[in-house]
Amino acid sequence: MTFRDMLAMLALAAVWGGSFLFLHVAAPVVGPVGLAAFRVGSAVLLLLPIVLLKRDGAQLLTYARPLLVCGLLAFGLPFLCLSVAARHLPAGLMSILNATTPMWGAFVGWLWLRERMHLTRSLGLILGLLGVALLTADKGAIPPGSGSLLAVALMLCATLSYALSVHVARRHLHALSPLSNAAGTLCMTALVMVGPALWLGPQPVPPHTAQYWHEVPGTVWAALLTLGIVCTGLAQIVFFRLIGRIGPNQALTVTFLIPVFGMLWGALFLNERITSLMLLSTIVIALGTWLANRPAPLRSPPPVHP
Repeated sequence: MTFRDMLAMLALAAVWGGSFLFLHVAAPVVGPVGLAAFRVGSAVLLLLPIVLLKRDGAQLLTYARPLLVCGLLAFGLPFLCLSVAARHLPAGLMSILNATTPMWGAFVGWLWLRERMHLTRSLGLILGLLGVALLTADKGAIPPGSGSLLAVALMLCATLSYALSVHVARRHLHALSPLSNAAGTLCMTALVMVGPALWLGPQPVPPHTAQYWHEVPGTVWAALLTLGIVCTGLAQIVFFRLIGRIGPNQALTVTFLIPVFGMLWGALFLNERITSLMLLSTIVIALGTWLANRPAPLRSPPPVHP
């Protein structure tokens, strides 16, 4: 990995860690449906023209059905869950829970694709769940109330959905380029979600009172644009270029850096607390994720007898 690649990975982690900050600004005002729809819609406006200029648009029609399924798993359901969770959980805590995505990927691979569950992978899954349990036991990290525990469950649902989408893409969308895959899944998700968002309008929680889209404040529109164009569209382009330069396994290690920036931005801009148990949970989840995604040890060949 070159110095340029390391800078790109740090920038990507900073942007994705900052997405939880913008979620906290927009989710209480526009609601989960509007936020998810605007986020995917604005990302489509950035990525789809690039795909069309490369003359790959016909492929999107050919793979419309798997793109729709993968898009709802990769963007639709997770963005809805994240938007609801942002109304109850601090940004730093959300970024830590988001780091369980590769752990769920290993679990789905074992349960669905019958990948081998060796001892190291089993230990990694147990450690990851232990890290989540430590977080839920931290009274300084999770605000009181039943809504917070539901938000934790929604965050885990979102990361599980991310993991499912990866395996769906591997099985049904392997013929598409990564950029076409991202643009297609975002486009199909936007077609499903934009209509209901326009019909429902903003869904604010007190003290916010915006009932129509023209009543949404400018700061919220800025947060929505940043989420869609920077944190989703541009970030996908950087991520795919990083995969092409250093490979998918090394590129996925950006997951370990996101909680660092999520907690940092939350503390700087939202005055959130960073507890010692949050730091410990981050280390435990990262270690569990790393172990869960290690390849199975090679078996020694049987001895050859004369």
